[in-house]
Amino acid sequence: MQRLLARLEGAGSLDRAADMLRRIAGATAGRGRLRSALHGEWFGHPLHPAIVQFPVGAWMSTAVLDLMPGTERAAAALLTAGTAGALPAVTTGLAEYTTLSRRQRRVALVHAGANTAALGCFAASIAARMRGDHSRGRMLSLAGLSVAGLGAYLGGHLAFSQAAGVDSGAVRDAAADETRDAAARETLEQALETAPR
Repeated sequence: MQRLLARLEGAGSLDRAADMLRRIAGATAGRGRLRSALHGEWFGHPLHPAIVQFPVGAWMSTAVLDLMPGTERAAAALLTAGTAGALPAVTTGLAEYTTLSRRQRRVALVHAGANTAALGCFAASIAARMRGDHSRGRMLSLAGLSVAGLGAYLGGHLAFSQAAGVDSGAVRDAAADETRDAAARETLEQALETAPR
């Protein structure tokens, strides 16, 4: 899988679409105070990873309810709530997208594409359930959850392997603090060793 991810990061063929999405993101969610708010600067942490928990949790809970008899209405309600809750996740994701490097944008483009496909499956599932076709609704929901799982994996790669959204200044400050602490410990240990007893 790491080899595939490395190829995705280096896929220059995605740059044209990734740049177009960056322009769209910049024109909608990526300007001034709005970008700052959606990015989570007021919160001290990017909002996107926190907000996606609601729709993903709702979709996973829908899959559990779909396994139980007599829970069609509850499953449909939960699926609808999760799908509606994806709107803030998309909006904060767009704000986050404007801050990414070229290699990160390539992965983020596929991440966004997978999540868009998943949303299409969930919307189709809701429509099928409203028509009373719960069997088709369950299949579409499961397909959406599978594709969303791929999107989530790519989101995890962005955050953990590519350090998207990481405050590099805070990382540098923490490393400097650690270096200072280690030097202070070493100085103290040397002083204790040479002190008269």
